[in-house]
Amino acid sequence: MTDGPHHALPNMPRRGPAVAAMVLAAMMFAVMTVTTKMLANPRWTSPLPTAEITLARFAFGALAMAPLLFVRSARLLGQDKRGLVWRGLTGGLAVYAYFLAISHTTLTKAVLLNMTSVIFAPMFAWLFLRERITRTALLGITLAVVGVLFVTRPRPSALVIGDAYGLLSGVLAGMALTAVRRLRQQETASAVFFYFSLVGIPVSLIAMIGSQPVWPDAMGWRLLLIMSASSIGAQVLMTYGYRYVTTSEGVLITLSQIAYAAIAGAVLFDEPVAAMTIIGAGLILLAGIAATRPQRIAAHGHR
Repeated sequence: MTDGPHHALPNMPRRGPAVAAMVLAAMMFAVMTVTTKMLANPRWTSPLPTAEITLARFAFGALAMAPLLFVRSARLLGQDKRGLVWRGLTGGLAVYAYFLAISHTTLTKAVLLNMTSVIFAPMFAWLFLRERITRTALLGITLAVVGVLFVTRPRPSALVIGDAYGLLSGVLAGMALTAVRRLRQQETASAVFFYFSLVGIPVSLIAMIGSQPVWPDAMGWRLLLIMSASSIGAQVLMTYGYRYVTTSEGVLITLSQIAYAAIAGAVLFDEPVAAMTIIGAGLILLAGIAATRPQRIAAHGHR
């Protein structure tokens, strides 16, 4: 999950490093996903509740950003505090739902369904920001719906709760991305990410109510550190990358997480990848490209 795409800047010599940063960010997000699954799997460590894993992710993020409180240009406290808190709330709930999906369904399905955020974002932008939905975006939304049906293969008699969590994470992340799109007109990326982490902490604590806290073992602490560090590193790299690549290029690279998740799921967790899931993945990939194509044209128009 990111602070959202930005228009590419006309600095072509930096395009190569930016693309490399985006590829590395996608890999690091995949590492975050894999370690999150490990933290909930007794095969790798003493399982931790999802809310605790989420709390560690947000606490680490807030601590990593805290030194920027003393950097005036970072404007970490922001101006539109209501908007920043709303972004933090929707983003925090999205991460919690995503981590629940990782724990209750396959890695491939969790990542695929979370990635539908790039489709829901234009819908929420139309509802709340009055942005026009083009025919291409409508095509993307249609492809995404069909792709989700292929991936989840819903049956009334056998609802997979993990798939529901994954789709919910995509909806909430789409709302968060819409909030970011408005906030980035006056707020810094640092402020947006800081509030994302800060508000995510109480969201996680509330989710922990009624559950028994679990103290991580040695492996659990290592996995928590890797999960949190990879998440922050991916966020920083992706924020840099989106400065010099177009939105659709960035989304396409980000969607490569699907392939990493499928490989990791098969190798580390013995998760099969069904043919219907592969077809659904292709449709969601096409949907992501279609949904961001209008932004790509806009980006070129600024050059």
